[in-house]
Amino acid sequence: MSNNMRYFVRSIAAGCLATLVGCAANNVNGPYGPQPWAGQSVQAGYPNAAASPNGAAHEGSSVVGSAAAAPTYRGQAPAYGGTAVNPVSPQEQSQIVAAPAASYAQTPYTQPGAAPAYTPAAPSSFPTLPQSNFGAPAQYGAPAGYGAPNVPPTTAVIPPTYPPQSNIYAANPAAQGPPGLRTAYAGPPPSPGLYDPLQRAYPGDLLTPEGMTNPLDNVRPLDLDTYVNETQTGKLMFGVGVNSDSGLVGQIVLDEQNFDWTRFPTSWEDIRNGTAFRGNGERFRLEAAPGVEVSRYLVSWQNPYFLDSPVSLRLSGSYFTRIYTDWTEQRAGGRVGLGYLFTPDLSGNFSFRGEEVDLSNPTIPTPPELQAALGRSELYGFGYSLTHDTRDSSFLPTEGHLLDAGFEEVIGTYVYPRVNLDARQYFTLTERPDGSGRHILGLTGHAGWTGSNTPIYEHYFAGGSSSLRGFEFRGVGPKDLNVEVGGDFELLGSVEYLFPITADDMLRGVFFSDFGTVEDKIRLDAETFRVSLGFGLRISIPAMGQAPIALDFAVPVHMLHNSDEVQNFSFTVGFSR
Repeated sequence: MSNNMRYFVRSIAAGCLATLVGCAANNVNGPYGPQPWAGQSVQAGYPNAAASPNGAAHEGSSVVGSAAAAPTYRGQAPAYGGTAVNPVSPQEQSQIVAAPAASYAQTPYTQPGAAPAYTPAAPSSFPTLPQSNFGAPAQYGAPAGYGAPNVPPTTAVIPPTYPPQSNIYAANPAAQGPPGLRTAYAGPPPSPGLYDPLQRAYPGDLLTPEGMTNPLDNVRPLDLDTYVNETQTGKLMFGVGVNSDSGLVGQIVLDEQNFDWTRFPTSWEDIRNGTAFRGNGERFRLEAAPGVEVSRYLVSWQNPYFLDSPVSLRLSGSYFTRIYTDWTEQRAGGRVGLGYLFTPDLSGNFSFRGEEVDLSNPTIPTPPELQAALGRSELYGFGYSLTHDTRDSSFLPTEGHLLDAGFEEVIGTYVYPRVNLDARQYFTLTERPDGSGRHILGLTGHAGWTGSNTPIYEHYFAGGSSSLRGFEFRGVGPKDLNVEVGGDFELLGSVEYLFPITADDMLRGVFFSDFGTVEDKIRLDAETFRVSLGFGLRISIPAMGQAPIALDFAVPVHMLHNSDEVQNFSFTVGFSR
């Protein structure tokens, strides 16, 4: 064969071989060279698969197996949520080629802000078979066939559910701020571009407990000046009353609940505007109650929290005059009391009293006990009492109880001990839905004992509107020469049922039974135990003051006919403004 023929045959063989090699390369790598596997990190994209125009390897490119670095394209989203490609420069614009339409390495859909789905790398020799939705929730609309090659089909991932609210501090105890102060929305982010002031984040930001901040971190303290007007704490009252036991009594009272004995006035303006002697929470009372049979004058001061402690201090001075049927009694003296509040209901009190007592105008004939006490005598008593009080009101109680136990040792002209026990219980049986119209059951009891050396004016007496109704005032007890001399022991009790008559509670009815006895020594005798039954009315007139008008009618059902004095009707009427 000639040389020309040999050359021609070689050229044809070489061309055919080159064509076969090129076709094989196109079938494996595609028209633009090897394609990147999902998960490869790529940044710069050029048609030359070997190097950039300056000959350097592409930044961030990687090689799988023996394949060369695959080109990517500016603006193309990386596979599975990687970092986006940086914008191109004008000088590189001419070298950029269009991205292929679609391939198996196209980025699948992922939820904004979700973690990248895992895609294993595969050798370049694996066949390019369509795959199921790998790593993308099916309901988000990603078409099948997007995912890593050669991975067996898997079940679509169920999208997470988002609770409507979650406590941002529950997972991070170190976060500042009290629990429940604010909650962060745990569902998909709000509309793009809107700032969420509750979360302090823009849409798309991942909100984690570690990344949250206390909403009060940037709060600056603000100084506030508070101006208040003090309510009325003092009052000046004028009143008049009449009682079946005490007769007619007038009353003038100056009462201040916010007294300050150290705040002396510095000018007339302090007196005019009421700032003098006010402001320390002390209690001051000045009372004058002159009457036909009874007159009482009192001045008292109390600090309920002495030296800012639970200890209360009370000082008082008094003058008392009483005209009894068998003698006239005058007392002048003072008291000092220290109290301690153990609980809101339990308190203890230590007291000292010093009095000068003057008895005059005795009845004739005069019993020996009265004769011995005539003239002036001095008393100095040291006492202690323990009180438990749960009543809802000390003036007109409807619920709760009062238990009081007291002991006193008296010295002076006479020396004797003294013990007193009081118990009161109140029940609300029924009431209207608004709290009015209460039916109240009240139980009271009192027991007292004093030593045998006790003077007549310190004896126990009973009878009248405040003890045994149906009997005359001081009409129950031992007598000597037909004179009430009282006893060293008393035991009294009462049961009372109070109910409304009118809808406004201004008129109420009461049924009661009083019982008890007074003896010259400790004893209970059925023959001397008195009992009375009765009913009455309670009339509340706001214009006349807090105390209602009390009208009672009682009949003794057990008494000593030879000595007890009966008084069926008793009353108390008061007016104060």
